[in-house]
Amino acid sequence: MLQPQIETTVRRLAENPNDSRLKTHHLSGRLAGLYACSAAYDCRIVFVKDKDPKTGAEVLLLINIGSHEEVY
Repeated sequence: MLQPQIETTVRRLAENPNDSRLKTHHLSGRLAGLYACSAAYDCRIVFVKDKDPKTGAEVLLLINIGSHEEVY
C-alpha cells in the first residue's frame, strides 16, 4: 500500500521541497515549469511551486500522483 509513503512524502514536501530524500527535480518538455519528486520506487508526485498572493509564502500545488509512466 502506497498511502503511508505518499503521506510521508507530502509532509516532507511541506517542510522542505528540496529535501534530498525526495529527489525533487524540474521537468521539461510538455511539463516544463513543473517539478516532480519520488514517493516510492515507481510512484511520483508532480507539483508546481507558487507564491500566495496575500502572504507571499511559497505554496505547492499537487498536480498528479502515479507511476512514472502515468505522470510523465
